Amino acid sequence: MVQDTSSTIFVRRATIGDLDIKLDIHRIVNTAYRSEGGWTTESELVGGERSTVEHIEQCIKDQHNVLMLAFEKRDQVTTVVGTVQIQPEGPGEAGIGLLSVDQNYQSRGIGGRLVRAAMEEMKVLGYKTAVLHVLETRAELLLWYKKIGFVETGEKEPFVWPEMLKVKSIGFLVLKKSLD
Repeated sequence: MVQDTSSTIFVRRATIGDLDIKLDIHRIVNTAYRSEGGWTTESELVGGERSTVEHIEQCIKDQHNVLMLAFEKRDQVTTVVGTVQIQPEGPGEAGIGLLSVDQNYQSRGIGGRLVRAAMEEMKVLGYKTAVLHVLETRAELLLWYKKIGFVETGEKEPFVWPEMLKVKSIGFLVLKKSLD
């Protein structure tokens, strides 16, 4: 018998059934943002948990801020490997937040797939513009977002949880991309 070793990555909206994997989602989000290593870590800039289990549960249940999940299916086993959230910001605009990819799956195009899936879902939901808030010192992330069409607006916003900052003077740069 030949064993299927192929791998498929797919992205979909979170469902209430995903409460069963909330601990896996929590681990992915926190290790992507707060552990050492991986190109998305902010551990040298920000301390504490990026998200709690309770917050992940709320994100799964939330119908206003849409959580999307990336999965790998290999050998009949499906594993969550990434997250992204669509967060309404204003008339016609929604933010892309909670973007995380399991460190074991980074640099495989999953982050890009998550962002593209979020922008497609934004169009379905009637949004015209995608918005990002990126820590101003994250040159590699800013470059990556610019490569996929986001443009700096010149706006800067303070960090949402200033008590968590290890570097007190940094804030977010605002980037936008038209969804037309």
